[in-house]
Amino acid sequence: MATVKTQAHCLLAGAAAAAVCAWPWAQGSLAADFIHHTALAATIGGLADWWGVTALFKRPLGINAPGTDVLRNNYERLTTGLADFVSNDLLTAENVMQAVGRENFAKLLLEHFAQQQNVERLWQTVRPLAQHALRSLNTRKAEQLLLSELPKYIASLRIPEILADALQKAVANGSFNGIWQLLTQEAKQILHKPEFTALLEGLTQMAEEKYNKDSLLRNLFVSGQAAKLAPLFVQELEKALDALADPDSELRRQVDNWLLARMEDYRHDIAFADWLNSKLSQLATAKALAFKELLQTQDVDILLTLMQKRLQLLADSETEQSRLDGVLKELLLQALAMQHDTVYDLVLAKLHSYDRDVLIAKMELRVGDDLQNIRKSGTCIGGLMGAVLFIIATMAERLVGWDE
Repeated sequence: MATVKTQAHCLLAGAAAAAVCAWPWAQGSLAADFIHHTALAATIGGLADWWGVTALFKRPLGINAPGTDVLRNNYERLTTGLADFVSNDLLTAENVMQAVGRENFAKLLLEHFAQQQNVERLWQTVRPLAQHALRSLNTRKAEQLLLSELPKYIASLRIPEILADALQKAVANGSFNGIWQLLTQEAKQILHKPEFTALLEGLTQMAEEKYNKDSLLRNLFVSGQAAKLAPLFVQELEKALDALADPDSELRRQVDNWLLARMEDYRHDIAFADWLNSKLSQLATAKALAFKELLQTQDVDILLTLMQKRLQLLADSETEQSRLDGVLKELLLQALAMQHDTVYDLVLAKLHSYDRDVLIAKMELRVGDDLQNIRKSGTCIGGLMGAVLFIIATMAERLVGWDE
């Protein structure tokens, strides 16, 4: 900035010197008069811009005129306006998310932990915390709290209603088609297994013996027919299974309607809700207690193994990566929205932490060259306008003189 400022000073001084030097000969020489007026106009333009540029940061020549020392006199308004602009227009949650939205946070996380030293660094931080947590864990109190609160929480979920709604949606959008097809395929395989065939033949034989037991006439006409009934029974079962797998069949429609009716009954069945909540509570409690026992018997390093397995599962699944990326971005958006006022306070506190004179000096240093170039341009433009006006005035005088 010093070089450009020196150039602006020299240009202004040169214009003033030229105006002064040409003044004694201005009346007798057209060239001297031209130089005098041009240099005088350049001096006036340069002085005006020097005053304006200097008045931004200080008082020119110590003169406390209105519109001088602008930054100091408006320091509070400028800092609060800048903080407001940064927080409300620049660093809004939407702008930040737009800037980082193209990044996949899950992939960035995997790339970071793909380096073993980063995993080890994280574990060195987490391991003492995990050890302290396990040592201070009151397992007896946690178990009592779990046994008392978990059933209440599960009951509050209203699981029968959730199951009924899920079943209705599954039937409506055809999500059950794949399940029915899978079940019917498995059932057909069971029908043709030797164990099922033997069981079916045994049952038909028992039925035949019981049917013919008290009648010689039945024994005469029905005896030996059991072996023929088993294949026919299998065929009829296969037809029923095919109909069940067909979403357009009457059997399938009746079964779906029956399921919907039963689930609608269960939605309001208090006994069923109590039974289901009880079973789920028992299952969840057993899993939680088993995990508690595992924590008590295993070393804390098992958490590192679990974390590494989870990272590997995440690396192998694009779906999990997409889900984690969405969760992280949603958390970031919520955090930015919650900390909106904090951004304003942080920027304002940072600006106020600077000494006023130091901050103004920093501003002047940043834009000083551009402002000094304005001074140079003002001097040149002033001289140019002076020259143009001198030429116009001289030509007008000559034209008037010729007319006379």
